[in-house]
Amino acid sequence: MGVGMSLMLEALVAALLVATIIYAAILNRKLGRLRADRAALEAQIARFVECTLRAEASIKQLKATSDEAGRSLQQPIDRAMAVRDELVFMIERGDSLSEKLSGRISAAREPRAPDASDTSATMPRRDRNPRQAAPAQDRGASSENENDEDGAGRSKAERDLLRALRDAR
Repeated sequence: MGVGMSLMLEALVAALLVATIIYAAILNRKLGRLRADRAALEAQIARFVECTLRAEASIKQLKATSDEAGRSLQQPIDRAMAVRDELVFMIERGDSLSEKLSGRISAAREPRAPDASDTSATMPRRDRNPRQAAPAQDRGASSENENDEDGAGRSKAERDLLRALRDAR
């Protein structure tokens, strides 16, 4: 049994060697594919890094462009805010002037006690014009006062508004 056992043992070792060689060949093919996939993976990683760098550069350009656009838009916004503030001021001044004007108009329309020197009191009410009823001296004085109010501290738009209000009387 010695020789038969030895022969069987050698046959078993030979079968195991054949199985090992086959397994090594399969493993070698898989490793070859892995190496090929590794090269493709490295190429993919290189493309990804390149795209990432381009995206970062694009983001920096986009940020610079948006900052520039923000600054260029801020100037018209600031000007618009200044115009808005001036308009609010002018509206407030116009309101106060219209209140003064309406007070003067209502005071001029109120019937006065007839005076011996006032000939307009004898005219029928519908024919009276408040501008004509006031003596020429009063009209000149009120015009001077209004011109004094048009002083140097007012903008052109305010002066135009005051002139239009005066003309509307």
